[in-house]
Amino acid sequence: MTEPLRICYLTPGIGPCGGIRIIFEHVNRLVARGHNVVVAAPGVQKPRWMEMNAPIAPFAFFHNVKPFDAVVATGYQTVDLALKIPSARRYYFVQMMEHEFFAQGTGGYNSALASYANAKEWDFQVITIARWLRDTMETQWEMPSTIIGNGVNRDDFYPDGDKQHAILVEGDARNQAKDIEEIGWRVALALREEFGVELWGYSAMANPYIQQFDQFRIKPTTAQMRQMYSQAKFLLKASKYEGRACAPVEAMACGTTCAVAIVKGSDDLIGGQNCLRVNYNYDNLLAAGRKLLRKGNSLIHKLTIKALAYADKQLAWDPIIDQLEAICAGQT
Repeated sequence: MTEPLRICYLTPGIGPCGGIRIIFEHVNRLVARGHNVVVAAPGVQKPRWMEMNAPIAPFAFFHNVKPFDAVVATGYQTVDLALKIPSARRYYFVQMMEHEFFAQGTGGYNSALASYANAKEWDFQVITIARWLRDTMETQWEMPSTIIGNGVNRDDFYPDGDKQHAILVEGDARNQAKDIEEIGWRVALALREEFGVELWGYSAMANPYIQQFDQFRIKPTTAQMRQMYSQAKFLLKASKYEGRACAPVEAMACGTTCAVAIVKGSDDLIGGQNCLRVNYNYDNLLAAGRKLLRKGNSLIHKLTIKALAYADKQLAWDPIIDQLEAICAGQT
């Protein structure tokens, strides 16, 4: 281990979502290695939906504090704030090109674009979470970056229960980059009509399809997610853009493959190897779901075995945190 570091993570919120889950995994694992980590957030209350082992302090607390070894901005709203915190090194952890969340020309779109330019002007080092994000930061913003992957907490996600005649849907239409056309939910309903499968779903917020599902959980606990991942035949997910989505890799760790419709992102989803991956298109996703549900088809069994093997081999946190630790120490 390196000498204990003083690290500050800035996050725009603590609500349940995949991006915050990854940030808090980083925080917890750095704390477990003996580093002094603090989270700067709009409030001081710790999240109730997952464990987070570092103190939280409001942004105003960080004026005139002892300099940190590393300050990590984790959202476009936090880049300017990171400049106000004394630190030897500043990083921008890019899990998504956040302007894609907004319609072009809106305030959020322009603010997110400005954050990339500001980070470049002030010599932030960039950490990305997927190849397309690395390439975009390099080609559009001339900012080289290091990819820090996404692991899975195997204390929380592992096979738990026998498979049921059900499919699981995860995702939402909250912004332009996600399932804005709701094709994941519409494909699920079509598959139930054709194959008689039960529909399970979960989301961080209410969904217009709740009443049409056999089981639907808003802000589920880890145990509830593990059970749904493990017992579903496959995970059905649609999202136009992702960094490294949590749900598919968590499902793989629980021994479940997925059918995913996506334009860019989620490097861990290798079509034909551990999942069926198609472009963001209703007809293509429906065809993928049909392939996995077809009677006498061994494809779903093969992909499920490969998904679990991939999780066992590729999604361990320790080497990821080794790399993150070295970056925060200024060793790369």
